[in-house]
Amino acid sequence: MFADHWSSVLILACLAAGTTAAAAAPGEVAAGMTCTVPDGWWSLDRERPQQPEPVKVLAVKPLTTGTPGAWVQPQRGKLTDQQMHLALERLTDCR
Repeated sequence: MFADHWSSVLILACLAAGTTAAAAAPGEVAAGMTCTVPDGWWSLDRERPQQPEPVKVLAVKPLTTGTPGAWVQPQRGKLTDQQMHLALERLTDCR
């Protein structure tokens, strides 16, 4: 189970590193904030497999590549009990 978790994290981090979006500056994002990931791939809507999804920021930590990042947890859908490490550039509308 531990290896499966880190495999998922690595895959998600690779996906995160390859995308761009309007982003909050690293100083603007903090633990406890709710942000939006514009292309949330964990959506339950089959008609729109990627749509804006809300996430809660758990910690602001760089990715293993050194890119600014954050540990987040989806706020809806079947992955609400999971945590993901995403590039900060993917987070928008943080409050």
